[in-house]
This record gives sequence, C-alpha cells and structure tokens, in this order.
Amino acid sequence: MLKIYRLTFWLRLWMFWLLYFTLHRIVFLVYNYAVYSEYPVLEQSRAFWEALKLDLSAAGYLIAIPGLLLIGHVFSVKFINRFNYFLIALVGLISVTDTLLYHEWGSKLNAYALSFLYYPTQMLASVTNSQIILALVLEISLIGLGIILYKFILKTGRRSSVEFEKFNFSRKKIHTAGYGTASLLMLGLTFLAIRGGWNLVPINQSAAYYSLHAPLNHLATNTSWNLLFDVIKTNKANEQGGISYFDEKTIQKNLKEIYRSNPKEQEKILDNTRPNIVLVILESYTADVIETLGGEKGVAPYFSKMTNEGLLFENIYATGDRTDKGMVGILSSYPAQSCSSIIKEPQKFEKLPTLPAVLKENGYSTSVFYGGESEFANFKAYWKHASFDKIIDEEEFEEKDKNSKWGAHDHVVFEKVINDLSSQKAPFFTTVLTLSCHEPFETPIATPYDKAVEKETDMNKKQANLFRKAAYYTDWSIHKFMEAAKKQPWYDQTLFIFVADHGNRLPKLYKDAHQFEKYRIPLLFYGNAISKKILATRNSRIGSQTDIVPTLLGQLGIETAVFQWGKDLLNPSSKQFAFYCYNEGMTWITPEGSLRYVTATETPQFKENQKNTLSKELPYAKSYLQALLEDYAKK
Repeated sequence: MLKIYRLTFWLRLWMFWLLYFTLHRIVFLVYNYAVYSEYPVLEQSRAFWEALKLDLSAAGYLIAIPGLLLIGHVFSVKFINRFNYFLIALVGLISVTDTLLYHEWGSKLNAYALSFLYYPTQMLASVTNSQIILALVLEISLIGLGIILYKFILKTGRRSSVEFEKFNFSRKKIHTAGYGTASLLMLGLTFLAIRGGWNLVPINQSAAYYSLHAPLNHLATNTSWNLLFDVIKTNKANEQGGISYFDEKTIQKNLKEIYRSNPKEQEKILDNTRPNIVLVILESYTADVIETLGGEKGVAPYFSKMTNEGLLFENIYATGDRTDKGMVGILSSYPAQSCSSIIKEPQKFEKLPTLPAVLKENGYSTSVFYGGESEFANFKAYWKHASFDKIIDEEEFEEKDKNSKWGAHDHVVFEKVINDLSSQKAPFFTTVLTLSCHEPFETPIATPYDKAVEKETDMNKKQANLFRKAAYYTDWSIHKFMEAAKKQPWYDQTLFIFVADHGNRLPKLYKDAHQFEKYRIPLLFYGNAISKKILATRNSRIGSQTDIVPTLLGQLGIETAVFQWGKDLLNPSSKQFAFYCYNEGMTWITPEGSLRYVTATETPQFKENQKNTLSKELPYAKSYLQALLEDYAKK
C-alpha cells in the first residue's frame, strides 16, 4: 500500500500544480481585465485549455526533483512536503510579479525584467506604497491558498499523517518488479511532459499561442516556464545568433537593399557645419501627448508650439520600450535586441561606436546631464565608453533639489545645464536625459490635471492622468529651459535635438503592448543653427532612433560608415522603414503599413488589405532581425 501511495502521491502532485497554475491564471486575468475585456469570453476561456501543454511541462520541472527523491527514498515525505512549500512560494512570487509587471509593461516576466533587480532603489522609486501593499497582499494570498490546496490534495485518500510519518524506507520492502516498472514509467512520463511529447522539436511558447491577439497568448503562456525558457534563451543569445532564416549571401543582399541611398541627394539644413549641439532625451515622451503629431491637446502645449518652429520628423519610432535600449539606439545607432539589452554587457557595448566619441574626435567638448543615479541600468559605464568629458548625475545636486524619488526634477537639471554650458568650450555636445515623466509621476508644480487625478477612482484612468500631469510638467520645464537658452550668447550657434527615449502605453492605455502607435515618438531639430528656409517645416519619412546619428553627422560632413544600422532621414533616396523587436517577435513599419512577425509561431501578421505589399517586406524584416542578433552575438 505504501508503494502505491508513493505513486499516487506523484499523481496528486501533478493535479496540484495544474490547479495552482490555473489559480495564477485567474488572478492574472482578473487583475489585468482592462486588457482582456474587449475579447469574447470564449476566447478568454480558451486560454485555460491552450495553456495545458506548457502547464504540464512546467509541472514536470517542478515535480522532477521531488519525484526522484520520492522514488529513491532519499528523504522523508515530510522533507519533500517542505521542499514543495518552497516551490509554491517561489512560483507564487514569480506569478504575482508577472501579474503586476504585465499591467505596466504589457509583456510576460522575462530575463530582461529580472536584470533590473540589480537596481532595487530605482525599482522601488517606480512604485507607490499602495502598489507595494497590493503586491504583498496578493503574494500572501496566493501562497496561502497554494499551501491550503496542496495539503487538501496531497492528504486526500491516504493514511493519517501519523501512520505516514512511520513510513519505512527499507530497500528490501521496495525492490519489487512492479514498483520498479511503475517508477520508470513515472520518470518517463515526467520527461515527456517536460519535453512536450515525442516530437522532434521540444516544446516552446508556440504550444500556447492560439490567437492573433498577443494578450490572449500571454494569458495562455505559463509564467514560470516562460521565465525559465527566456533566461536560457538569453544566455544562448550571448553565444549564437539564435535564428536562421536565410543564408549569408541572401542576408547581405537584403541588407544592401534596405540601406540603399544616393549621398548626392542629401538635403542640407544647417548654415554651420560645426554648431553646438544639445540633445535632449525625453523620458517616455510619446507622440500621443504632442498635439501636432495627432496627440492630445494641452498636455505639451509649449513643445507642440516648438514643433511648428523647427524641423519636425513626423514618423519616428523608438527601437525599444525602455530607456536603456533607447539610449543605445540614439547615441550608438544600434537597434534594441529581442531578449537582452546590450548596455548591460560592457564586453559588448565597448565594441559599439558612439556619437560623443566621434564628435570629440572632431573638436567637440562633451557632457551628459541626468538628475538620477548614473549607475542605473549601467548608464555610467556606457557613458564613460561613449567618451563624455563630464558626467553630471544626482550626486552633483543639493539635497533640497532632489525632491523626486528618482532624483532631481527636470527643471532643476535644465537650470544646471544652462549654468554649465556658459563655461563649456565650443563647439560643445551636451546630452540631457529627463526623468520626471516616469512612474510614480511626481511633479513639483500645479498642473491642469491635479483635480482629475484626485477625483479619479478608476486605477487605469488615474494613472493616465498622472502621466498627463508629469508630461505637462516636463513641457513646462522645457519652456523654462528654452527661454533661458535664448538669452545665452551661444544660442544662435546651437542645434537643439529633442527626442523621446521610448513611447508609453499611457495616456492612451494601449492594451496591446507592442502596438506600433505606442512606439511612435517625437523627433525635433530646433534652433537658429538651422537654415531659415528649413525652419517651420516637416519631414514625413519613416525612421527610427537609430537614424539620428547618421542624419546629424551627414549634416556635419562627418563619415557615418561605422554606424551601419542607421540611415540618413534627410536623404530621400534612402529606404523608409522602422524596426523594433521584443520577446515575442518584431515589428517592421513602412509607408505601406506595419508588419508584425511572431517568432514563436513563425507567422506574419498584418491587415488583410496590406497583405500583398507587406508580404514583400517580410524577407527584409527577417533578414534585419537575423543580422542584428548575429551581430550582437559576435560582439
């Protein structure tokens, strides 16, 4: 009977983990229901069935060690129970983190998200006390329910706990042919569950993908399995390209077509080939808050006014969804990777060219200003590599000015920039990274959105108003900065470049985290260094953050060949496209429309009326992704 119990114990473990995963999925669905409310209930429910394969695989991993201990009689069942309680707590922690993170990022918990654990102070600065309390309540509740469920299932239909603890582990009582066969069968089935069956290719995320809508696929994807797979995949990405769509000859042919251009057709916009340059990277400044880009009216009134006075690039997209990716895209013209961030790997980013280094070689003094902690996300190490002469971060500000959880507010940083540039050697290149338009969206001034924030009870709408409030404050800070700059003797010889580090799901509350409109950002060339005939004009060519460096250096008459991933936005002969990627795949944007490619299922997605034109773009998109990942792996 005891031998039989050992086998039924194993079966009950399977039942428990499948039910526990289902409980997680229910919590995930309820908490993020604002994302899922637009989908039919049957489609939502289908996710629970489609999840079964990955759930079984994840359960297999979790059962493997307890199963071996159980068969081998290495430890008592009491010890195995305690080990399982640990696993319940670990899986519960992963699940709650994923549930809360998805609400903000729109993607499953992955290795990239885990990398931010190196910066606990900044992570805590991004959340409110109520969010921390909610996380603790969810965590305690989920783990508590898990332990209750475990005790109920594992004790049902067995001997009393007193008799069970007297279980004899003597080898002579267990070496029977029947028990051995059953044990081998148990191990074999566990292995098959982990692998996903007899198929030639082991199980992957595509086993849970059943919809054209990414959120539904995310609901069906087992969180713990996905995290393990992503960590392994990220490690492999450091060693190899990871994907192979075409041979090298085809890749090079497609890349040549992608980057075709005629240098003679470049449009000149500067009166001076050695102007001062001030690059302002705006935290989370999506096009959705810029009225002149089709965004909301009143959120950024001054910046919207500026777009009618300078050269506005209307169709620019971020290369990634976080600041660390946007930083490299802007300063090194290097696209974001699908499952990693090159800025966190010095041995790789040290092989990247940088705009400050090139400008320094051409006589520029260089500096970077940031009101936060420069060590965050490895910024400081990258800036050092980039050859910034001076790095100003929160350590340079007085305590009275550091009134934001992230550091000094934007207007304080801009004031320091004005004071410092007066003493910098010309020509100078200065980069400013703002931070106030970031969670928890703290602002030091009154805004038109304060009452809306106070009155709103809906969490999502409240957050959208908090974002508007922060974006309005950043706009106010830009206004103060530019008014002060116009009074400086260096102003007329200075080119100002404003660009966002990435887009945001706010204030539109995009339910699809990878919707291309979310990635659309402003890019504005501004100031008297621009030819008067160019001022108050627009450039409608489709491009990316990675195109800023080649476009700027082209105007300065500086060679751009080392920045191989960018193109000149002021050369009408260059191909119009923008690319960004994420864990599930990539998006390729052209004048004909946007093409999404899901790597797990190897399927392209586009509107039916764009199928003919965008199908022709698919080889270019796949070639670009393959070449990028191979290049990243080799660095």
